[in-house]
Amino acid sequence: MSYFIPSLILSLGIVSSSYILRNSIENYRNFGRFVEVKGLDEKIVKANVANWELNFTVVGDDLKKLYPQISFAQNKIIEFLKENGFTEEEIEKQSISINDAKANAYSTERPSARFTANSGINLKTNKVDKVNTVVQKTGAVIESGIVLNTNHVKYLFTDLNTIKPDMLARATENAREAANTFAKNSNSHVGSIKKATQGLFTISPASSENNDYDNGSILKKVRVVTTVEFFIN
Repeated sequence: MSYFIPSLILSLGIVSSSYILRNSIENYRNFGRFVEVKGLDEKIVKANVANWELNFTVVGDDLKKLYPQISFAQNKIIEFLKENGFTEEEIEKQSISINDAKANAYSTERPSARFTANSGINLKTNKVDKVNTVVQKTGAVIESGIVLNTNHVKYLFTDLNTIKPDMLARATENAREAANTFAKNSNSHVGSIKKATQGLFTISPASSENNDYDNGSILKKVRVVTTVEFFIN
């Protein structure tokens, strides 16, 4: 009898150890199973900043006479912008660049004027709707004798950080839905996240289907794709 009890205890210990080991191996195998899926989220937003460039060119043979013409053009454009609701703080004069045709030794053409001066006005504002309306009125600038060779507005969305958390959460949830579909087909269950990689946020026109970059549209489509690994049980 004295030999039986220790033997019984030893046998129970072996059985218990075998069960724990087998269960640990099974848990390890389940822990090592995972699926990698991608999650997508898109959001339509409105630009919150507008950069408007109004550039012009002045030509002439007398350099001294060019500067008053440049000043006149700049002041007319500034006057036009202020009349339409923009402030001094939103308006900036561009630097002046001058080209001397006689300095171009390789040119065989006789220019109509010796000097060509380029300058303009930059407007940076958060009044994007106003810009979108006023840009249609630039004929008033042209009527004053100023030829605009660039009249381009860039609409930008700069508040990306304010929408990032929600978009990442939705993209991750979208990834989990994809993982659930996989798990259902394999009679498995989706567990916790093993690893998540945030993709790049892209901003394109809302109407774009191939995410081409274009800053001429007020409405933007923000898009993010995440890569997530889920444990599968």
